[in-house]
Amino acid sequence: MLLSASERGSDADGATDDEVVAAAEALGEELAAAKESSAEFAFTTMVMQCNEAIGDETGIDYGDVCGADDDGCC
Repeated sequence: MLLSASERGSDADGATDDEVVAAAEALGEELAAAKESSAEFAFTTMVMQCNEAIGDETGIDYGDVCGADDDGCC
């Protein structure tokens, strides 16, 4: 299970929870840097592509988790 309570947990691909969290943090940092240097449309397109890729990998619709009206989330 992704982000399970266990520190030693791993998903079906063998990634540990810590590795998943580290990858998510790295993606967040990359997106923050891209937001600073990209036009709004380009950045929004990039976020939508990231959400789609995350959904494809995890089965979780990340866009629904954030909510379309939540400016503070994404």
